[in-house]
Amino acid sequence: MIEIYKKNEAETNEVVSKSILYFFEFIFIMGIFCWTGIFNINNDLVNGFVLASMVPLILPIILVNLMHMNKYWIKYLLITCVIVVTGISYIVFTFQTIMIFIVPTIIATFYLEKKVMYYTGIVSIFNILIAHLISSIHLFQPWIEPFHGWKAIMLYGALPRIMQYLFTAILLYMLCKRFMNFFHGLYEVILDEKKTHTSESNKKELNELNNILEQLTEREKEVFELLVQGNTNIQIASRLCLSNGTVKNYVSVIYDKIGMKDRTAIVIKYSTFYRGND
Repeated sequence: MIEIYKKNEAETNEVVSKSILYFFEFIFIMGIFCWTGIFNINNDLVNGFVLASMVPLILPIILVNLMHMNKYWIKYLLITCVIVVTGISYIVFTFQTIMIFIVPTIIATFYLEKKVMYYTGIVSIFNILIAHLISSIHLFQPWIEPFHGWKAIMLYGALPRIMQYLFTAILLYMLCKRFMNFFHGLYEVILDEKKTHTSESNKKELNELNNILEQLTEREKEVFELLVQGNTNIQIASRLCLSNGTVKNYVSVIYDKIGMKDRTAIVIKYSTFYRGND
């Protein structure tokens, strides 16, 4: 199961990075609405907001998609970058963007990991407090904020929003935990099935693997081995110095040759042989 977790986290980092790119596109679209006069907001304010959001939103794309980094701390950095932008959004637009505070927690559920959920929840609460505190010191758009003064903003703005955030975050945590329990149960079933396999069954699977390898070219074997070890297409491309498109083509050919298109099933079925029969 180590390969599955490795594959899942690497793929999740890529998915989160892609979602952050969509987040940046959304912010840019908001900017277009402001620049064209659809939203009546000062252009200097919008320009500052877009520029301030660029660094924390582009950094994850550089680290994950261009540098192919897959360190343990990357997921926390990705979440933190999104949290920072939600704080900036509230400081500039105040109550018009309160729903955006929940975005980092939704993204955190992709990882199906309690520690990530706890981290996101705690940092998000501090983010809400800090964003409201800054807006209580200086309002960029005082005409749209219903509360004025630090006491009113913290009591009638920050406090109820933290309560709303906590309620939504708890629901998302319950959903995340439900999926974790489901996958844990599924893995237990897979383990039980493997225990009931006879040596003949293992021998049959090994013969199937040998037959597969005979069908593959040397380069396809390299791609297949890295795939079975839980690497994503981007990681395989980086390891073999190939383009992502080339790796996708190799993977597609491998799927056709072995008659399986479920990547996770392939990892589960053949990873054991690569661990024990190098």
